[in-house]
Amino acid sequence: MENALARFEELDAGRVMGDLSPKETSEWLILAERHQGSNSIELDFLATELELQETQPCDLSSSLSNKLADTIPAFSNKNKQQPATQIISILPWLGWAVAACLVISLNIPDTDTSPPAIQLTSTQKLEALIKKEPSSQRLAFSSASDPYQNISGEVIWNDGLQEGYMSLTNLPVNDPTQNQYQLWIVDPERDELPVDGGVFDIPAGSKTAVIPIRNALHVSKPAAFVITLEQPGGVVNSKQEVVVALAKS
Repeated sequence: MENALARFEELDAGRVMGDLSPKETSEWLILAERHQGSNSIELDFLATELELQETQPCDLSSSLSNKLADTIPAFSNKNKQQPATQIISILPWLGWAVAACLVISLNIPDTDTSPPAIQLTSTQKLEALIKKEPSSQRLAFSSASDPYQNISGEVIWNDGLQEGYMSLTNLPVNDPTQNQYQLWIVDPERDELPVDGGVFDIPAGSKTAVIPIRNALHVSKPAAFVITLEQPGGVVNSKQEVVVALAKS
């Protein structure tokens, strides 16, 4: 009798941990008819408490939360319908929930993973700036030398955001290995020398190009924007040997 009870307790512990073989499960069912009591339920609760103590809180994605929520009613109903001798361990269910937490903590991709942010084009950024800051400074470009007499466009600049763009039409394509265009921002309140607004290229096939302004220094209320043609990589101080276009207030 004592050996049978000891064997039942051994199998019951295995049942709670969820590691009984089919043969051992059958043996447990036979012994449970005779030896099962309140201790089995208490053992389930004890094992559950220990499991929860080792489980770290985590945020679940909506899909995983829904799956867990869907299993709870079925789990409860199943246990209500089972006879006392068929206590089912909830540790496998808890283990699945813990695994779900690990999915989140280890950043394993899930179906709810947010897609990467969409990168706006320069044209879209220009349109957004005009819409957000309609009072931004806008100046029209005009040709500054005969080879560039067909160009047109404008510059949109916002002092507060230190953000601006050039929209240029019919500016000739350049070979970056030979020369590059460079923008200069004339700000009388800052310095006598213009501020470098960045170098840029005009790729083949682009009738109208939108170029972001990349000012190296803070500018305030610029009086003019000048485009020159310089050596690859641009220059620190332009000799303005080839002035392409000019936009001034």
